[in-house]
Amino acid sequence: MIDLPPPAVLAFPAAVVGLVMGSFVTALSYRQPRAQSVAHGRSKCPACGHTLNAVDLVPVVSWLAQKGACRYCKAPISWRYPAIEGATMVLFAGGAVAVADATHLALLSIMTVVMMALAVVDIEQQRLPNSFLLALLVLSLAWRWFGDHDFSTAAVTAVAVFAIGVMLNAGFRAATGHAGLGMGDAKLLAIAPVALPLGPALMFLAASGVLGLAWGLVWRRRFAATVFPFGPAILASYWASLAFGTRLFEGLVSRLTG
Repeated sequence: MIDLPPPAVLAFPAAVVGLVMGSFVTALSYRQPRAQSVAHGRSKCPACGHTLNAVDLVPVVSWLAQKGACRYCKAPISWRYPAIEGATMVLFAGGAVAVADATHLALLSIMTVVMMALAVVDIEQQRLPNSFLLALLVLSLAWRWFGDHDFSTAAVTAVAVFAIGVMLNAGFRAATGHAGLGMGDAKLLAIAPVALPLGPALMFLAASGVLGLAWGLVWRRRFAATVFPFGPAILASYWASLAFGTRLFEGLVSRLTG
């Protein structure tokens, strides 16, 4: 295990990297669902089509300096950009504070980018792209590889969680005629146990349920919709479980047995 500098030292540079990666997430979450290349093509104003310069693309700062409007056509720029960049910044800084070794911090940082992109796409389009889910699965396997190597438990738990998700969806559909837990949600729920030991995985499932309920109530009240994107609640629970889950579970066990 490679030791890291103290969290107070590492948090600021991690936040700066998070801002930059948040800008990448805004592009990734916008272009991937539209089958546009992320690697090629300059960023453009969606209103006037003007190619944006470096001064227009400084995360958060450009949006604030331009008062949320395009510098060329003055069309409003969505708040999604600073919101995604700011949230990614906070998660990168939080990961730097929570994770004690370099390997897992690097993995968590990359996973944060994928998770943010998944959350944004699910909020905006109510779907979880398989390409992002596959990337998260591979990173979760890497997390386990650099952890306890218990791939047999990971496989059994992931299959069981996926099966439960599919059955819950089928039962809800049979009872109401509407989809409940989507297939993408079931896949996402099943990915977490690939990385998490059994105890933290169970805590993750409980947290996903509680957060999902709260998120669903907020979503339905805000949009008066019968269907809501469950992915962000699952992803928030998964991120927190990776960053804090083992310590929380050990603390809970210590309290119960002490």
